[in-house]
Amino acid sequence: MTTEQLKTYIVSLNDGSGCLFQPMAGADTYTYILTAKHLFEGTKSDLNGNQVAYNTADGHVIPITRLVYQDGVWSEIVLNFVFKNGKNYFASSNADAAILKINFIPGFDEIFQSNISVNAVGYGLYGYPQILAQSKAGEKSTEYAISRLISAGVQNQRAQLVSTTLAHPQIQGMSGGGIVKIIDDHISVIGIQSKVTHQMLAGGQIDFVPVHYFNLIVTDPTNQGKLSALYPPFLHSFEFLRDDVFSLAVDVIDEENIAGARIILRNKAEQIVKSDITPQGIKELFEARLLIIEDETSCFSHKDIWIAWLEFLTILNIVKYDPIQKAMLSDIFNQYRLKYIDGQDWTEVRNELVRSDYVGLKPDSTIFVSSKTPPKSTFYLKKGTMIDIAKPYDKRGFKTDNGIDPFTCFNFVHLEHFKEVCIIRKLDQYRNLNEQELLEKLKSEYHELFD
Repeated sequence: MTTEQLKTYIVSLNDGSGCLFQPMAGADTYTYILTAKHLFEGTKSDLNGNQVAYNTADGHVIPITRLVYQDGVWSEIVLNFVFKNGKNYFASSNADAAILKINFIPGFDEIFQSNISVNAVGYGLYGYPQILAQSKAGEKSTEYAISRLISAGVQNQRAQLVSTTLAHPQIQGMSGGGIVKIIDDHISVIGIQSKVTHQMLAGGQIDFVPVHYFNLIVTDPTNQGKLSALYPPFLHSFEFLRDDVFSLAVDVIDEENIAGARIILRNKAEQIVKSDITPQGIKELFEARLLIIEDETSCFSHKDIWIAWLEFLTILNIVKYDPIQKAMLSDIFNQYRLKYIDGQDWTEVRNELVRSDYVGLKPDSTIFVSSKTPPKSTFYLKKGTMIDIAKPYDKRGFKTDNGIDPFTCFNFVHLEHFKEVCIIRKLDQYRNLNEQELLEKLKSEYHELFD
């Protein structure tokens, strides 16, 4: 993800801004714009200082301008949004938040929502300030970097911009802009800009609406059946991830030797894709029990954890269960558990590893671990080897059935073991095997890790 790509997610509308977001409904359905409610309705002072209500009438046409960046050249596309309250416009009942539902725009599914934390490093306000309205295409939007979060209000969060001299004249038009940052190949959004703290004495402080309030719009009973959850499309179906699994990256000289194994694994993955199992269904069943560090819930919106689950279920399908169906997942979870770590090496979090949730697992169980950062050398941690169990160690915080010690009862295997150790390091053994022989080879390599 580049800064140029990020800018294409920010749109200009109704003297303000908005942020494109592809919901979970899937491809070729529709796209959302997350924006500020006060751009369409609210109260304002008249010439006499009295507060008067204003709103947008159904049928009113609102031009929405978005950016396109191709071959180093910026251009603009204007969409005419016909306002229809409750049909393509959905507002929060109490927060300065609104969702516009527009025709599907392909290529805008690399954005995910994140929880707000005290660490706002790297986040910035992106939008279209009115002072740049006469600039060239690609130069009308800007970023104001955020130095820190200050405090949470009733339906808003206050943030300090790096530039403490910015006030209303410089920020006007940014309402509805995204509070976003680039994380790897994706965009993380934590909220949408609402207002400055004071029109002339802002001191570079802004208020924004946390993305949580947009989730509440989706789940509002009055909007039932009209909006889809604010999660990427791949949570809707493993179909969106079928080409991402079992990449089995090797040097070009080894491509011919690895191709057969890759094809077999992806063919088996297709059985999971066509089953009734979905990432969203797995998430709803297990929630934080899927994670080593339970507050890393923003990773549910990342591809990595669900690519891992599709690979894990495929391996189970090869070794133990054919076919696998959603109704089987709870029983499987009490025999073989996949746990995910976001952004850390799995051997760096050994203490957290054993304090995760293992309730329901029996002694001698194997825990399968996936992490955003794959291991370099250690793929298998046998029970009793993670620490010196001959010396006293802290057993407080274990989440297991009574009498079970994860250090001494569980083996831990990184999911990369099934690709790196079982296939890539034994590549010569896969040469010239036919389809049935390849499948039997995979079964034999994988089987020992499940017994």
